[in-house]
Amino acid sequence: MVWLAAVVLFLTLCVLLSLLLPNPPPARWRRSLQRRTARVAARLHRHPVPDPDPFVTLRLQTRLGHLSTKIRRVESMPNVYARAHRLMALEAAYDDLLDEACRLAGCPGEAEQKRSEEKRWQEEQELAARGWSW
Repeated sequence: MVWLAAVVLFLTLCVLLSLLLPNPPPARWRRSLQRRTARVAARLHRHPVPDPDPFVTLRLQTRLGHLSTKIRRVESMPNVYARAHRLMALEAAYDDLLDEACRLAGCPGEAEQKRSEEKRWQEEQELAARGWSW
């Protein structure tokens, strides 16, 4: 029984001593392992995306509706001065609004992709699938 009391006393003193003494710096391999795991955890941890403001969404939808109406109007009128220039400007503005709407709705897409009818159609379908209408 005396030896059991000696072991308990020894372990208690070791714990108290480890609490009182400053911890030595971790080994090199442990520090590099901590950095690597912290980087992996940061990559895997996704920050929650806040819901967009409904008034911003509504304003964006109405702007998209107005631009699509203007594009249809210019396309339907054959004798418009500088028709091609107007169409290019309206389509560029429409594409920018679609990019902003996709970013706001959280649509996966390549921002690097060149503007085209295919990209425009794909973004419109993604937004429509998320309940957007204009």
